[in-house]
Parts: sequence; C-alpha cells; structure tokens
Amino acid sequence: MKTQPPLARRAMLGAALVLALPDLARGQSQLYEAPPPPGSAWLRFVNALGQPVSVRPNFLPARELGTEAGARIGPYSVVEQVAGRRLSLALETAGRRGGIALTVEPGSFTTVVLHASGVGAASATAITDQADFNRARARLAFYNAAPGCGAAELRLAPTGSLVFQGLGPLATQARAVTPVAATVVALCDGVATAPLALAGLDAGGSYSIWLMQPPDSEAFALFTPDVLARRAA
Repeated sequence: MKTQPPLARRAMLGAALVLALPDLARGQSQLYEAPPPPGSAWLRFVNALGQPVSVRPNFLPARELGTEAGARIGPYSVVEQVAGRRLSLALETAGRRGGIALTVEPGSFTTVVLHASGVGAASATAITDQADFNRARARLAFYNAAPGCGAAELRLAPTGSLVFQGLGPLATQARAVTPVAATVVALCDGVATAPLALAGLDAGGSYSIWLMQPPDSEAFALFTPDVLARRAA
C-alpha cells in the first residue's frame, strides 16, 4: 500500500476530497499499471518503532529500516506464489526480537507495520491495502501505525475539514483526491500532530500518510509516495 492553497480551494478539497495519488516514483511503473505476476502479491515493510529495525523474511531479501522520515517506509516488493502459502519473518531492534507469520492473497497489496507490542517487544501487523486506483486522480491512504492510538483522524489545515476519521489502531483507509497542494493535520485520540504539507500530488499517483507514535515519543505524521521495488530483469 498520502504548498498551501487558498482557503476557498481548501474548502473545495475538503468537500470533494477525491484524493488522487501522485507518482509512485519517477521512472517506475505506477501501481495501477503494475499488477504482480499471476499467483503473486505486492508487500512492503514499515518501521513504526523508535529505533532502526532489521527484517528477515523467509520470502524476500533481508531489509534494514531506519527512523529518518522516508527511511521508515520500504517499497512494495513482489512475493511470488502466495496462494495457500504461510509467510514468516523475523525482526530485531535494539536487541529485542520478534516475528509473525502471515498469509496474503494473490494480486493484493499488503503493508507490514513493525511496532512495539504491549510488553515492549518488537512485533508486526499485516494490513491489507485498499488498492483502488484512478488515472485521473491521486490515491491517498492514511495509516494509523500507532498501536496505542484508539482513534485517528486526518483534517485539512486550517479549516479542520475531515479527510479520514474513526481509524482504529494498525488499520488504513484510502480515497481518491483531486491532485492539489494542501496542508493536513493528523490527530491521535483528539491530539494533533504538527501540520504536514502534501506537495507534489499527481494524477494517477499513489501516496500514504503515516500516523506514528513510538514508545516514549509524541505522535507524528509522515507523507510518502508509494514506491515499487525494481525487479531483476
């Protein structure tokens, strides 16, 4: 599996909020033009922890995810022959280890969020993305990647118009939007993060906004384009 227009334009965006996704990455195929091979699925990893994390799947090469903005978000990679297959991954961060097993459907997009568990250990949750794409608009997805956030919202700033609401922990919502610049604020249980500029949205593109709150940290939001990993020729 996300710079400030006049208020009137923001109000129109809030009323219509037909969010459209921007470029997935310059020079790469856009998501709606890149179905995985038959029997395969797209899958990516996201670091919502407070430290860098090492991910070692049994179905993809190992990956290191950092804590600097886009370094937290991995690209979508093709996982082959997923039908009826149980996938497993091990992860390690700051000396703590964890892991999960998951299944994914052929043709799907899945985001695996790496996060702290209730006992402080590293854990992971797989989220099936809403992969509806529109060439004429941008697709924007909002992820509540904060396990302790009971209800997440996304609002336009400064109007307060709702974009997404009622999003529970480790879940996602998506919609198509008109590709215009805007500023948004994410809220975790009513507490707002710093404003976030959505710049560079393009028709046919796909973007994500991430609400995160690692242990002992304040909640924050990130905005990233959705990127496909290059496949070997």
